[in-house]
Amino acid sequence: MVNTSAVEPGLRLNCLGISHRTASPEIREHAGFSAAQLRTSLSAARHDPHIERLVIVSTCHRTELYSELPLPETDFTATLLKWWCTHSGVDAQKLAPHSYGLSGLDAVRHLFRVAAGLDSVVLGEAQIVSQVASSLRHSVAVHAASPLLKLAFKGAVRAGERARATVWGRLQAASLGSAAVDAAAVAAHGLAGRNVVIIGAGEIAELALRALSAYAPARITIANRSIETALELGTHHGADACPLDQLPSLLRDADVVIAATRATHTLIGRDAVAATLKQRAARPLTFIDVSLPRNIDVDVRHVAGAQLIGIDDLGPYVCAAHTERRRVAPTVERIIDEEVLLLQARLARRTPAAATRHTNATTAMAV
Repeated sequence: MVNTSAVEPGLRLNCLGISHRTASPEIREHAGFSAAQLRTSLSAARHDPHIERLVIVSTCHRTELYSELPLPETDFTATLLKWWCTHSGVDAQKLAPHSYGLSGLDAVRHLFRVAAGLDSVVLGEAQIVSQVASSLRHSVAVHAASPLLKLAFKGAVRAGERARATVWGRLQAASLGSAAVDAAAVAAHGLAGRNVVIIGAGEIAELALRALSAYAPARITIANRSIETALELGTHHGADACPLDQLPSLLRDADVVIAATRATHTLIGRDAVAATLKQRAARPLTFIDVSLPRNIDVDVRHVAGAQLIGIDDLGPYVCAAHTERRRVAPTVERIIDEEVLLLQARLARRTPAAATRHTNATTAMAV
């Protein structure tokens, strides 16, 4: 576990996390928090006297816990790690070596870089800003966000929105969805005339649909639990729609399947793929799984005629976009510098009365 500290007055912010830089998909899969788990977990943290204030950022590529713990002398890494393992079921000895801890200004700057897309697999990806904003809303809903956490996250979202509006938005679109489509095009030797199935109708699925327009597939079908959502998305992108329970029949005619859902269980197993391929007369089938938890059984890799590309295999497909994006990254760093200074100024303007109340509350808890 890496633990750095740069604590300044008014910046008692802590971060404990894992990301695509430090942990495998297996670790991230088991240590993450699903949408259904977030409210329960944050409520539990709010009533835990050792935690109380917490925001959880949980995406495909990272899980990070941001806190303002009740007692400043608390070993935040040990406290947050224990809570995290209790609520995720992951063994601390497995999680700790892949985690990093940050405090004070280091934690703030890291949060701002995350929201601005500088710590993403795809530099400047669009969806991270909304994910950070959503993380704060989940915490606010159960009264787990302190004033400091609210200020920090709102500042991070503002930095991300500025970066997207003035820097990333001027470049050719690049996202996890577009990387998945590029990977599919290479693996399937082109997508023109192919049948493509998109599983899911969320943001990544829509980004994949946008990217597909440049490849002229013969047919695109969206399979989703909510047929209404799939129909609406299909109308905007010239795609067919069907309920998720028709997935087995879709596989028989598909050339490429891109899985991008929030399902917490496997949707396509090895046996189903093997049975499908037996009926296809040596016609291969390519799977791209950008979901975490993973939607496609990893053992599909061992089925003759099937190719499976996972979320951490997409790096080579975003390198070309990164060349241009790395050149403008210093401009985004300057935006972050400005927003961090603005946050520090706002914290410095906190009234003495508020600071006194905070000190008295902390002293009372310690007694």
